[in-house]
Parts: sequence; structure tokens; C-alpha cells
Amino acid sequence: MRAKRSAFLTAILASLILVTPAFAHHGFTVEFDPTRCFDMQGTLTAIDWQNPHAYVHIDVKEASGKVASWSFETISPNSLKRAGSTKEDFLAGLGKPVAFRACPSKAGGPKYKGEVELLEMTDGVPRVLGQNVENLNADQVRQHLPDMTQK
Repeated sequence: MRAKRSAFLTAILASLILVTPAFAHHGFTVEFDPTRCFDMQGTLTAIDWQNPHAYVHIDVKEASGKVASWSFETISPNSLKRAGSTKEDFLAGLGKPVAFRACPSKAGGPKYKGEVELLEMTDGVPRVLGQNVENLNADQVRQHLPDMTQK
């Protein structure tokens, strides 16, 4: 009886360990809405360089004049680095204007949260920070990001 109980508990523990990673990550469309992506400009206020996703924080002035503080998920720090962006790039851009394309949280999600697809800082380098859910080519990316080197 004791051996059966031990085997049962071991099996339960093993299944929990195996299932946990499935809950740890999500698909894009589970959290974000790819049909409502938008272009905006704001000020880069912070970067959280952490796994499994980095986050950029951007203050955006709304039409009412109120400043909204947005939090945007990116791809992983390793993917950002492979794409040519480093934590230092973002640290150098803190407090400076940025232009970006992002997709918001789905209806019912946090109001000022989304996933940033593209971002350009004052260095003029367009950065792909998201999963490119809209499948934009290089020319389309340029259309979404104004020339921030003039800011």
C-alpha cells in the first residue's frame, strides 16, 4: 500500500513538473489583438531586460493632454540581441522620443499594455521588437516609423 501511494505521488509530482512549462508561456493572440495595431510616438521611460520577454515602458500624451504610461512586451532579450538591439541601446534612449507600432491587449485586458512590434529611437535605427504578426516587409516598416533623427 505504501509503495502504491509513493508511486502515485511520484506520478502526480512528475505530471505537474511536465505541465508547468505549458502554462508558463502564451501565444500572441491569447493576450494581444493583432487586428488593432497602431502607430504612436512617446518618450521611452524604462526597460525591463528579463526573460522570457523584455518590456519597454513609454509615456504617450493622449488627445486630452493626459500622459498615459504604457508597458509593452517584446521578444526575448536573446532574440533582441540577435536582431541587433542591446540593453545599452535602450538605456541610451531613456527620456528621449520614440516612434513605435504596437498591438494592444485584447478587450478586457489591461488598458495601457500591449506588445510592441517596431520601435525607432533618435538614433534612427528601426528595431523589430515583436513577432511581426502583420508580416510587414522593410518598406512597410519604414512607413510606420517616422524619421526620429529629426526630433
